[in-house]
Amino acid sequence: MPDEARDTDRNGEGDPPRLPNGHEPRSPESGLPGRMNNYLLLVYAGACLLMNYSIAGMFYLRGMMYLSLILPGVFSILIPLYLLSRRFSLGFVREFGLEPPAAKTALAVLAASVSCILPIEAFSGIIERMRPPDADYISFLLSIKPKDPVSFALVALGVVIAGPFTEELLFRGFVQRILARNMSGVLAVALSGALFGLSHFNIMILPGVVALGALYGYLYHATRRLWYPVLAHALFNFSSLLRLHAATEEEIVSARVALPSLPWILLSLAVCAASLAFLARMRRADRA
Repeated sequence: MPDEARDTDRNGEGDPPRLPNGHEPRSPESGLPGRMNNYLLLVYAGACLLMNYSIAGMFYLRGMMYLSLILPGVFSILIPLYLLSRRFSLGFVREFGLEPPAAKTALAVLAASVSCILPIEAFSGIIERMRPPDADYISFLLSIKPKDPVSFALVALGVVIAGPFTEELLFRGFVQRILARNMSGVLAVALSGALFGLSHFNIMILPGVVALGALYGYLYHATRRLWYPVLAHALFNFSSLLRLHAATEEEIVSARVALPSLPWILLSLAVCAASLAFLARMRRADRA
């Protein structure tokens, strides 16, 4: 038996996916999307997102910057989705694809995640040169810029651990599965990626975030396990945090962005494409 879950598309082709322990993970046809009206579930997701903004804003306006990064997703996404799964007597881990990752797949995801960083940086840097960030965004970056090891650890707890996990739980483990029950998997990946980008409310970073959302969506679509997009999301955010930490306040205010060299960008794109192709082959093999 393969060590990866096999995907079942919305038309029911192929065998149902199975995990190494013999249990079947939730497909778009089962679990919460199969038990509740999908429109109501999307409204529930929207309410979770609005609650997230409200809690984050409350902490941020009160000067509790670190709490605004760490706690909102826990209270507005993790707890509500956990309670919803318990309401229908569904195992939270199995419902949202939180089974332990497989080593071979994790390595391919790691390669794709790391290799996407330079191209996204270059893309975002070009956008920044065309449209410099506004004062509010610069103020936010300056407020979360770590000033010592303790502040670095607190910011990392929010943007590298809590943020990626709760955002992937909502957009991939919940919203994308709902969409995949009502449309093709590719369209669900694209739409959830677009919603993920729009949820950041920043036109300057919108193209890059949408591209990242599509990548995370594909990782979930190909593997049916949430830890893979969480890993990719966390790695990108950690890279961004390191760059923010290394930048001077003058560089942040002036939005001076040094673009990566073209050969490195092309090499990164090649590695990313090869890694995604490997994941696609694994998915086809598991469906065979």
